[in-house]
Amino acid sequence: MNIPARRPTPAAHTTPFSTVQGMSTLITVLGACLVIAVLLSMTATVILGSQRGVADNRAALEAQYAAESSLARAQATADAFADVLNSIQIAKGTQQDEILTGLGAVCGMPGKVTLPANVPNLPPAGNKLCTPPGLSGAAKDNQLAFLRDRTKIPPGLTDAQWKGQWRNMFSGSSGVLVTTSASTQGTASGTLTTEVRGGLSIQSVTITPDNKVRLVLQSTPLVSTATLQRGGRIVAQRRYSSGGLTTREIVISQPPFSQYQYFVNRRTLPGTTATGNGGRLVFWDEDTFEGRVHANGAFGSTAPVFWASAANRGPRFLGKYTSTSATLEYSTAARPSADTMFTGGYQLGVDAIDLPTNANDQRLATTGIQPGNCPNTAACLNTVFGSGAATSGVFYAPGTAATPNSGGSFGQSGKGGIFVKGNVDNLTLSKTGSFQRIEIVQGGKTTRFDQTGPNSWNVYENGVLKKTMGGTFNGMVYVDGNIGTQTPAGSGGLKGDGTGNPDIAATSQMTVAATGDIFIKDDITYTDAPSVSDSKNVLGVYSEKGNVKVNGPLNRDITINGTLMAATTGKGFGTVDYTTARTTGTTTPKINLTGGIIEEQSQGVGQVGTPGRGYSRNFKWDPRLASGLTPPFFPTQGAYEAAPDFTELTMPRTFRAEGM
Repeated sequence: MNIPARRPTPAAHTTPFSTVQGMSTLITVLGACLVIAVLLSMTATVILGSQRGVADNRAALEAQYAAESSLARAQATADAFADVLNSIQIAKGTQQDEILTGLGAVCGMPGKVTLPANVPNLPPAGNKLCTPPGLSGAAKDNQLAFLRDRTKIPPGLTDAQWKGQWRNMFSGSSGVLVTTSASTQGTASGTLTTEVRGGLSIQSVTITPDNKVRLVLQSTPLVSTATLQRGGRIVAQRRYSSGGLTTREIVISQPPFSQYQYFVNRRTLPGTTATGNGGRLVFWDEDTFEGRVHANGAFGSTAPVFWASAANRGPRFLGKYTSTSATLEYSTAARPSADTMFTGGYQLGVDAIDLPTNANDQRLATTGIQPGNCPNTAACLNTVFGSGAATSGVFYAPGTAATPNSGGSFGQSGKGGIFVKGNVDNLTLSKTGSFQRIEIVQGGKTTRFDQTGPNSWNVYENGVLKKTMGGTFNGMVYVDGNIGTQTPAGSGGLKGDGTGNPDIAATSQMTVAATGDIFIKDDITYTDAPSVSDSKNVLGVYSEKGNVKVNGPLNRDITINGTLMAATTGKGFGTVDYTTARTTGTTTPKINLTGGIIEEQSQGVGQVGTPGRGYSRNFKWDPRLASGLTPPFFPTQGAYEAAPDFTELTMPRTFRAEGM
């Protein structure tokens, strides 16, 4: 048997050791390179991220600094504009029609604003005349002209630029106070732009019972935005704000004379020095004035003179003192400085303030007709009351000559007062319960008005009820003649009820005016003293052509709450027979007056001695009269004034970062 020969088995393939070692080295190197590449990439990423973070931080800081800087510039611009608003002045001689037409433009009206009837009887909040519309362009320029034209254009500005500033400032939150263009704020990081918005808006025009027109303005927060752009992309943006919504006012008014504790046109006595009168009167050591004082008068003749026992003495003026005389005059060797005497501030060499020349506004007020709506006062009185041909009588309701007082309410509109034709023997103010009573004696007829409610009165003639009146009594009592006579002392004139009880009800606000002399014969006092919180009772006494003189009961003081005024040449406030003793004892009676005195020429109150002659003085100020309270229809100064209420527009400074 044949057996095949076995083939030899192929030998196994074997890789040399050196080759394997080389491949391992190559892999190691490649791995290391990969690791290095990854590390390099990570390092680059970290470096680039760090660089980008630095750039972003730089961009954010640049935006922050720009926003903060622009906000500070805008604050300075706004506060400078507050000074502009505070400088608003209404020229002397400006008439009411011009004021009303200007306010009409503020309100967006084609003509004058219309005032409501019987402004003193409006509710405390007043009456809104308009809500000014938001305007633009030339229409806004016209709207703002009433205010803008009463300020001075800063040097270097054109009229067009000045108008533009006013438009921007009065655009509310849309107003742009500061803006920078891209061409002026290029940076290495991109293009930086900034804008600050904010400003003022006129919210309303309102008239209040004190006859003041109030432009109510609102200032908005200032909002500053800075934006940094690069390549059309916003790189960083920051926004900051300051301030808040704040209400402010510009008050337009003819200031009432009742704002003065003492106003004198000529500080001299009537007559001539040859007769022992006509001499100049002095302010003494013991004189203290708590309220505002103004003196017209010429240096060396009719201006006040100051008397002091020592250089640190002299009279004291706790309210502001103003005088047309630019120089102080002394009657003593001791000459206290102005700073010593005028602790409430002072201003010398000011313009004279003219006293009113007539009482037509007070007469007309009894009819309930607004002064601008009557071209002839006598004709309007006759139209409403039928009083034209009468020589005497008490008129209070609409009527005719044949049927006077036939209407059922005060005056034409139910918001009038009381008009008396002819002299009055007695005019007594007193209370009936908690309400007001007014009693007028004329010849053999006594007319009494008893208030029975806020808007209701009973009218009696010689004790017999004649009618019940509705509507509102506006507080005006006008006598076209004298009120009382010089004598006897204590009766026959204007007075309270003589019982020692209050005479002016807590809710009463009255002005008693007369064409001729007014003689005050007894106490007239308020229910609520001026020191009582929120007290509203107030009295004004005004003589158009006569004096206001006191002749109370002998041997005692007399107390008067009210503001007293005598405006015509040679007339003023004083005591009947001030050179005669009013007591049989040794103590000089006092006039205790809380209120004010406004006079053309001093009339003499008393003379020193033991006892003195006439009255001694105890005059106190009613601070409410400096805070907006005034007797209804009390005379006002002929000139209008604007009283802006601005310190800094950007107050309060409340810096805030706003979210973007």
